[in-house]
Amino acid sequence: MGNEDRAATQAASEILRESVDELMATFERQRAEMAEVQQRLAATTVTAWSADNLVRVDANTAGVPVDVQLTPEAFKRSTPDKLGRSILEAVQSAARQATEVSQQAWAPLTALADDVPDLPDIAPGMPSIKSVVDTLFPDPVTDPVPAEPTNDEDEDFRNRGYLDGGK
Repeated sequence: MGNEDRAATQAASEILRESVDELMATFERQRAEMAEVQQRLAATTVTAWSADNLVRVDANTAGVPVDVQLTPEAFKRSTPDKLGRSILEAVQSAARQATEVSQQAWAPLTALADDVPDLPDIAPGMPSIKSVVDTLFPDPVTDPVPAEPTNDEDEDFRNRGYLDGGK
């Protein structure tokens, strides 16, 4: 191996070393930012109300309800079926809000990750980390709240005296 070949190999090695060092520094920044985002999200909740304002749901950023409150009027102005739909509506709304909050919190890291080469770019045949990250944010629940029944269950409910033990 001649001096020119050795110099070219050393130059290529130095360029590769600098690229790896830069990549490692980017990964370390991402790791620190991920820890910060996780802490912030762990301390965050969202609040959603049903359209009839009878039900309030607080949920964590995973969309899991952590508190459900019914207003005192809920039992006077609603039926069990309608109240169930109101609860479902508020829970689904909280889940959608939680997904949006999480996506917004992770957006800067996602943008930074777009600038970093993926594993298949560096080592062909390796699995894609970016495709794994894309699966972290499933679509929020989009099931519609069931339609209200067509019968006059409100009047039936009120006449049965549900709250006073049927008397």
